[in-house]
Amino acid sequence: MKELKRCKNCGLPKTYPGVKFSQEGICNYCYFFDMYKEREEIIKAQLEKSFIKAINNIKKKHNKYDCVVAYSGGKDSTFLLFYLKNKFNLKILAHTLDNGFISPTAIKNIQKITKVLNIKSIITRPPAHLLRKIFKYALTQITPYPKEILSMMSPICVTCQGMVFGTTLMLAKKLKIPLMFIGYTPGQYPVISLENYLKVGSCVFFSSEVYKDDPLDIIKISRDPLDEKFGQEIDAYYFKGQYIKKGEFVPKVLFPFHGLIDYDEKAIYKELAKLGWEKPKDTDPCSTNCLLNTLGNYAAVKQLHFHPYIGELSFLVREGKMSYDNAIRSECFNKNSFAMHYAIRKLNINTRDL
Repeated sequence: MKELKRCKNCGLPKTYPGVKFSQEGICNYCYFFDMYKEREEIIKAQLEKSFIKAINNIKKKHNKYDCVVAYSGGKDSTFLLFYLKNKFNLKILAHTLDNGFISPTAIKNIQKITKVLNIKSIITRPPAHLLRKIFKYALTQITPYPKEILSMMSPICVTCQGMVFGTTLMLAKKLKIPLMFIGYTPGQYPVISLENYLKVGSCVFFSSEVYKDDPLDIIKISRDPLDEKFGQEIDAYYFKGQYIKKGEFVPKVLFPFHGLIDYDEKAIYKELAKLGWEKPKDTDPCSTNCLLNTLGNYAAVKQLHFHPYIGELSFLVREGKMSYDNAIRSECFNKNSFAMHYAIRKLNINTRDL
């Protein structure tokens, strides 16, 4: 990846969707970041007040659970659990989507942290044969998702995140849990989530009405290729779209790392160590829970010619929370690692087919 022309400021490569460079070698994403920074800070300040108000209002209602948290066992979602419990003393239900590739260390972290924080944990395990079909499809098809999705994550992560989101949301609907939290970091999900909240009180846009300035229906866009391929097999695991029936209950979805938490990876690791959380040694530099990530990154680089995490990493560079060199270093993955061979063997796939 190092031989690619890159933004001199943030490290985005020339293969990244929509990127353009000035004569000085600075990308358009950096210019946009500087142009809109003040505006975003104002929105974030509003968001913080709104999030806290929403949380406090929910606590007054005396529900069995105030919220459900999509919990992977990784560093970000673990810190999110701790933060919500420690700062707001919420009644939390932790929900894990077991994709069949969770690191054993991450499984131990899920068990340990939910026990330490006294949080109820539920794990959803889709059928192994369905997971294999979906993951092999995502790995072997050339960009089955549009570029606005693939600029955020690899095809394999789109399929998995869709299940995480869908199963957690449907659990919240079933149990009438009013709030749902996801540990998306600021660079991981587009800033449109901030404006979504100001429109509908949720970082994920849900509405029973259609307006001219509605955001793209990312939920539907993510699901469509799988729906066409697998049909009703995926209904229990993927939500259908952002447009809902009038009067239909859907929890408000909040991204605390966008509005409440100033993302600081070093501080997060320090806090997690106090809880007894352990960093897995069998995952790649971009994951602290998933053994499928390396193969997904390898396939994405092969198909798309850019690393699926570079959009998130470059955002952290712009914010001054990661060095340029560390961002480029984080792109590296070991093709001969345990995680790579484990995923290939479990999926019974050949890298030539990717």
